[in-house]
Amino acid sequence: MSRGPGIRAGLLAACLLISEPFAARAADPSRQVVDSTPQVVDSTSQTADSPVVRATGPASGPHSPQGLQYGLVIAGLGGEKKYVDRNLAWALGFYDVLNSDHGFSEDRLTLLVEDPAAAGGQPAVKSTLEEIQGALSALARLVRPEDDLFILLIGHGSATGTGARLNIPGPDLTAGMLRDALEEIRGRYTVVINGASSSAPFIDALSGPRRVIVTATKSGSERLSTVFPEHLLASLTEEAGDLDKNGRVSVLESFVYAKNKTAEWYAGQGLLATEHPLLDDNGDGRGSREPGPGGTDGVLAGRVHFGRRSIPALTTGSPGERSLRARMEELRVSIDELKATKDRLDPEEYAALMENLLIELARASRQLRTLGENPP
Repeated sequence: MSRGPGIRAGLLAACLLISEPFAARAADPSRQVVDSTPQVVDSTSQTADSPVVRATGPASGPHSPQGLQYGLVIAGLGGEKKYVDRNLAWALGFYDVLNSDHGFSEDRLTLLVEDPAAAGGQPAVKSTLEEIQGALSALARLVRPEDDLFILLIGHGSATGTGARLNIPGPDLTAGMLRDALEEIRGRYTVVINGASSSAPFIDALSGPRRVIVTATKSGSERLSTVFPEHLLASLTEEAGDLDKNGRVSVLESFVYAKNKTAEWYAGQGLLATEHPLLDDNGDGRGSREPGPGGTDGVLAGRVHFGRRSIPALTTGSPGERSLRARMEELRVSIDELKATKDRLDPEEYAALMENLLIELARASRQLRTLGENPP
């Protein structure tokens, strides 16, 4: 039996209920509460004493209810000295900018490079498979449902019949190994940026819900050294990377900036481009060259930012108001994510899921208005 008329009526009623002033929405669309039960957000619980990523035991001490961000920077083999030096410079650059500009404390950053002795005193370890697996295992113990994880891969990659991989000292890191390790990490969002050559097959291996996967190439056959990481790094250090001028850089903004600058670099050198970056964030395993409004990818990447900041809408008002605003923001994220899957769902299933989300959002909105009109 068709659900059409009932669904349309429910959607209309839900939309009419959502009549709160637009200003009441959370200022930061990247914020999401994972638990479906509204949680009280206490802005006084921030801490500088976060656990060291390379620790062998579970996290201890206070933990921010707004979540933390962890970073893992891995530079693989360079081969020729100029590429070894360049990979190291990029890895150190990413480590420094995440720490200094985006608030990743040193105890939440892990740096792995080909030659740690050349890292200039930074706390680097050798980028062997054993060390990488150890770092990922530690992150599986430390990362909590409200946390984000950023992984940056730099160097030379390859893609053969046995799968795609990043070339590192000793046995390589394969896309399959990284996929299996990420399955053990239960964070909010996971961002993997593979700036190596032949990196595109990592999208197929790693794509999934609440993941943003970026690659420097559009296929495994683009095997030459890449310049995409250089421009990605620039996007995090230059004002130009903040395309909407809101004081933050989203993963989408960073991608768009780096992709465009990469194309300009090849044109300026009079060379045929041998790398074409892709972004996937809707879990379909297919990267987009032009993510953003109207495209299949880009919604999630536009919500995830490098670094977290206090969100006034989630840190002001009564505990009940903060909880409801956080829940409403979570629901808005879920609505956007559902819209991205519309073409892959049965129309009635999609309508039913959307109806449930809109009704729950309307209820939370009504509760928030009631609290505002009748404060405790």
